[in-house]
Amino acid sequence: MRRNVVCGIVLAALLMTAGKVGASGLQVAPIGLEFTPSSSAQGLWLTNTGDRELRAQVRVFHWTQAGGKDELAASQGLVASPPMLELAPGARQLVRIIRTGGAPSGADEDAFRVLVDELPQAAQAQSSGLQYVLRYSIPVFVSGAPVPDADVAAALQWSLERDGDGAALVARNSGARHVQISDLELRSGNGDALESRSGLYGYVLPGITMRWPLTAKPDRLGGPFAIKAKVNGKAIDQALAVGLPR
Repeated sequence: MRRNVVCGIVLAALLMTAGKVGASGLQVAPIGLEFTPSSSAQGLWLTNTGDRELRAQVRVFHWTQAGGKDELAASQGLVASPPMLELAPGARQLVRIIRTGGAPSGADEDAFRVLVDELPQAAQAQSSGLQYVLRYSIPVFVSGAPVPDADVAAALQWSLERDGDGAALVARNSGARHVQISDLELRSGNGDALESRSGLYGYVLPGITMRWPLTAKPDRLGGPFAIKAKVNGKAIDQALAVGLPR
């Protein structure tokens, strides 16, 4: 069964730097995992910083993008061990994310999401009807042969297109690896800021085109432009000569 990945109260994967993220009593670290061809397992640390026992469920889904949206599907390509756990106040436990198959061929890459759900206590579930208290969505990438950072950035092509009465920024990833876009600025030829967003802007998986609506009015988008952003943590400054099609 496929489902939209943006289904939790908290999506830890929307944070752009590795480290700990937390709310309530549950913390998860790190907030992203990568498997090289030689690695068969990675670890997530779950910590209870609250003052009462908590229960958590860990599941792994295959992650794809279609129609500009993230989608998840059941998968046994990676498994979590243990998938269910209880944490006393102050306790910390390692959950192993285990690769069950081989590495992708060549420079290809596969993508997954690990969903960590903090489950409600029995009394809370009965009174509120909630299915979970808190959810973290952790991106996981399983890669083949290494690809230079410059090649990953060069595989990203930008454009503008009409989106109803507005406009959208379009990013096409023609490469074999995912692209994480953060700290994005879209500026006109004379340097005026048309769009600016700090932190994570979005992911584009290999061979996928993603679109993000712009707040700038279409009459300001005649071009040329400059796009400044971080692509997989590396700064880019790229000219975009073609403006919004009429």
